Amino acid sequence: MKKIFITNSFKLLVLGLTCLLIFSTCTLEEEVYSEIISDGFGTTEEELAGIVGAAYASYGGYIGNVWNFTETSSDEAINPTRGTDWAEGGQWCRLHTHEFRPDDFYAGGLWNTLYSGINNVNRIIFQLESNTSELAIQTIKELRVLRAFNYYVLMDSYGNIPLVTRFDGDPSPPTTPRAAVYDFVKTEVEEVINDLPTDRATTYGKVNKWVAHALLAKLYLNAEVWSGTPQWNSVIQNTDAIINSGQFSLAGNFFDNFSVDNENSPETIWALVYDEVFSGGMQIAVRTLHYNSQTTYSFTAQPWNGICSLQEFYDSFSDDDVRKNSFIVGQQFDPAGNPILDAQFEQPNPSDPNALFDPDGAPLNFTPSVTACGGAGALRQDGARIGKWEFVQGANPGSMNNDFQIFRYGDILLTKAEAAFRTGDTDMALALINTIRDRAGVAPFTTLDEDMILAERGREMAFEIYRRQDLIRFGKFNEPWAHKPQDPSDHVNVFPVSTGNLNANANLQQNPGY
Repeated sequence: MKKIFITNSFKLLVLGLTCLLIFSTCTLEEEVYSEIISDGFGTTEEELAGIVGAAYASYGGYIGNVWNFTETSSDEAINPTRGTDWAEGGQWCRLHTHEFRPDDFYAGGLWNTLYSGINNVNRIIFQLESNTSELAIQTIKELRVLRAFNYYVLMDSYGNIPLVTRFDGDPSPPTTPRAAVYDFVKTEVEEVINDLPTDRATTYGKVNKWVAHALLAKLYLNAEVWSGTPQWNSVIQNTDAIINSGQFSLAGNFFDNFSVDNENSPETIWALVYDEVFSGGMQIAVRTLHYNSQTTYSFTAQPWNGICSLQEFYDSFSDDDVRKNSFIVGQQFDPAGNPILDAQFEQPNPSDPNALFDPDGAPLNFTPSVTACGGAGALRQDGARIGKWEFVQGANPGSMNNDFQIFRYGDILLTKAEAAFRTGDTDMALALINTIRDRAGVAPFTTLDEDMILAERGREMAFEIYRRQDLIRFGKFNEPWAHKPQDPSDHVNVFPVSTGNLNANANLQQNPGY
């Protein structure tokens, strides 16, 4: 369990998280989860922490409804159908092959999770607007950045989206063009950034000035895609603000960023705070590991044998790259060193054309290769598993203690490197990228091109939600990769609006091509 933030404010915040995670909303309609019991409530730091907890609670489902959809639509992850497991009408395979459909679950899942957060923020701001205390005014500024982050992800994922800033506004908001949403996010953050707190130690897990700079850096990094105009100098300006703050540095050990105690990492700019007791939702172990991995780690529950990586992405890491340990491959063992078996496939039945069996027999041996995407064609052992985050013996794999970093310093260095390269400063870009490579234990680059930058981002930021965004920015998202053909058009660079959300709001517009 976490041994940090033992304050009344944080206890109220995580209790708010716990209660609200039980009642997540799946529509654009607002559900009021709690009420401010009097006009005078919310005047102390502890009371405000309890109120604001509702806003941060929305991120409890981030792994389930944002991480898995963005990862498996990229070239670094897949959730193949193994026998009847993960078939779900072919939806997981369509997600990977970019055959997106408005009726598939991911079209609404990501949307609803993020708009739930926006609804919560709008409600809290509405409740605090009549509170003229400096603390309430400051809290509203923090919440505006948190809301802007949700719009940043929604804009990235769907393009044109409703822009709702009032709790008492239009219950059926119309679709707003992506460029206008981009301008809103930029303005919202820039208006308050200089009023936000700067001490990272006392604002861990919450919005501060450095979170705002990181958000702007990522916004400007993708400006050409989202607004039509590149903003590379603005990227550098915001990354420099973080670099020159003196509050961040690369962790000496890459995997300190992903340990069960990763709240101590010097790289963390903003992390979603997870706790196995108070704020569950960190589900990477249960989503990637084999059912029998429960024995390997003495887990209290059985993993689901779902998301894994792909051979080509795995092979993009050299053997001397410490980051290659982000994958779990090979024979699996129990804590005593005995081989783990997959008894279901000990006696394969080749006479049954529908039988799914492991050609290597019963031993559980994760292979980097993935036999197929859909059609019950994947083997239970297929795919390198995601081991970037520490898995603790005896833990609940569906509720890990590791915090999930949204913004970290390694990404900021690579973000500045890309912007420097695109403005012609190749020397600066090389120096920054080689700083990252040095920490990974691999030889420095002596030359640089766009493909090398994208590949290095893939190795450093693997499974941290940015691969889809990066592929689109580099013009690679529509290219073929394992189990995915060339996209027929780039309309798949945004997800479709779900049929359920379209039916609930007649003013929504479907994205072109769907």
